[in-house]
Amino acid sequence: MSEKKQGFSLAFGIILVGILYQLLPILFTVTPVLDFFSIFFNAVLAGSLSYLILKNEFIDWFKHFSFKWILIGIPTLFLTSLLFGNLWQLIAGTPPSANSVNDSLTWSYVVTHIPIMILGEELLSIPLLYSTWKKWNWKFWQASLFCSILFAVWHLTAYDFNLLQILVTIIPSRLVLNYLFKKSHSIWVTWLVHVAFDTLSFLPILLLR
Repeated sequence: MSEKKQGFSLAFGIILVGILYQLLPILFTVTPVLDFFSIFFNAVLAGSLSYLILKNEFIDWFKHFSFKWILIGIPTLFLTSLLFGNLWQLIAGTPPSANSVNDSLTWSYVVTHIPIMILGEELLSIPLLYSTWKKWNWKFWQASLFCSILFAVWHLTAYDFNLLQILVTIIPSRLVLNYLFKKSHSIWVTWLVHVAFDTLSFLPILLLR
């Protein structure tokens, strides 16, 4: 398969996985079944698709690791989220809508669900970034912005379909994670920074329960 064909197959496959994930509540109306599929769906499908198309390139993302970029990434992601959250509040005049996952947050949920679900988000985002950047030969900023817009849109249902809010608040955070991947070439870095950010963001809610 040519580089271009790899890129198109991977990008459109990942987009299809992202769309199907949004349809899970329609396809599975029984809560335990929906819960199970929601945890593993993106990680299994997007990861399998990426491996089948990229093979050694995909495996290589798991061979790299960088404490340096984790230590840089965690505070950078927090500051970015804080800045654009405040910007949204300034624009809208109200605090950002809360993530719907907050309603089901427990300590056990954070331990059993969040790491796998965030791995799924990274396995949607990084292959999409990689396919457009390396296979379509887009400039990094173009590929990163495209990936970040789709990543934000995939959060529509979690934020009460507030499109403008997710574009303002989620795109910048994804841009940070994409840059960390560019510098580290490691999906572990983006995953750990993402997990740390979400877990620490959930702490105020968890401590009040």
